Amino acid sequence: MTNNTGKLTTRIFIKTLIIIHLSLIAGPIAFACFAYFQTQDAVIDFTNTDDSFLLIIPIFAIGAIFMGNLIYKKLTAEISKIAGLKQKLMRFQTASLIKFASVEAPALFSVVAFYMTGNMAFLLISVVLIFYFFTLRPTKVKIENSLTLRGEEKNQFNKLDQPIS
Repeated sequence: MTNNTGKLTTRIFIKTLIIIHLSLIAGPIAFACFAYFQTQDAVIDFTNTDDSFLLIIPIFAIGAIFMGNLIYKKLTAEISKIAGLKQKLMRFQTASLIKFASVEAPALFSVVAFYMTGNMAFLLISVVLIFYFFTLRPTKVKIENSLTLRGEEKNQFNKLDQPIS
């Protein structure tokens, strides 16, 4: 069932968030494929102590994911104080974008390091980050649990094709 009025519905919100998620994950995947096929003589080397990327990439990845999760939890915790389901969903979308970006940035950085050095260890880190990114795919259940919706807001959220006010 399509919504011809241009109003936001739960179904449209979820589809929009999924499209954003998929488009953000497409960048690291496409760049990783490009870098892999363009790199000659790629090797896995964890022993090169002169390569500062071996220290920087994992710290950046862990730090970015930690900070993204921290900001996400802070923003979603504040959502319960906001009146109106539409405003809650917009704040949730912002929190989700921050969380997605906190995984996408280190994944891209890892691919850049692989492309520059030819060390497959960085591509491996990027692949792990991309798999983690896939687990962040938004679903109706995840959104509902994150927002801790109750009462009328929960009923309104569960009516997928009804405009949200």
